[in-house]
Amino acid sequence: MTEFSPQAQTVLQTIRQRRSVDVSKIGPGSVPREVLEAVLEAASWAPTHGRREPWRFTVFTGDSRRRLGEILAASYAASSAPDHSSEAAQQAQRERPFKAPVWISLELHIPQPPKFSDWEEEAAVACAAQNILLSATALGLVGKWASSVAMLHPLTAEALGAPRVLGFIYLGYPNGEYPDSKRTPLAEKVVWAEESQTA
Repeated sequence: MTEFSPQAQTVLQTIRQRRSVDVSKIGPGSVPREVLEAVLEAASWAPTHGRREPWRFTVFTGDSRRRLGEILAASYAASSAPDHSSEAAQQAQRERPFKAPVWISLELHIPQPPKFSDWEEEAAVACAAQNILLSATALGLVGKWASSVAMLHPLTAEALGAPRVLGFIYLGYPNGEYPDSKRTPLAEKVVWAEESQTA
């Protein structure tokens, strides 16, 4: 039976521990700058076809979250949401960023001239997002990739100077019991195309 090294076991355990956590389960405590830099450095090592690195990030912490709230409120007002004209709904957008201490935009900046299909560049940003979430887990943080109508609106991208925004990751330290989860068995999702043993 194969024995995995301690390093391999740590990586696999971190992957299994990662959870998407609602803002209600995140405490208000700030996250040190060096922790966020480590998380973003991990993002930079995501797979990227042709080493294009089509990701950019804007990090909102502290009072800068007020600006993010105003951006989301304006985007929501301009959206097609049924209650887009509701002042209460817009105010909820202004308040949302203060429910977690850190918000990181996932910006898609495709290097010009385009070289690969858009989906490959989007997938690279998704890989960077996964690296953020996994490294955050390893550092004791919890969070989630959120993609609301306001976050994905072109006005949000324009305000951040980005061609497109694929959502935001919010992070913080958990304020309660770490959530559990489960996945369906591998046997239900994997086909092994092994060479036949018969002559």
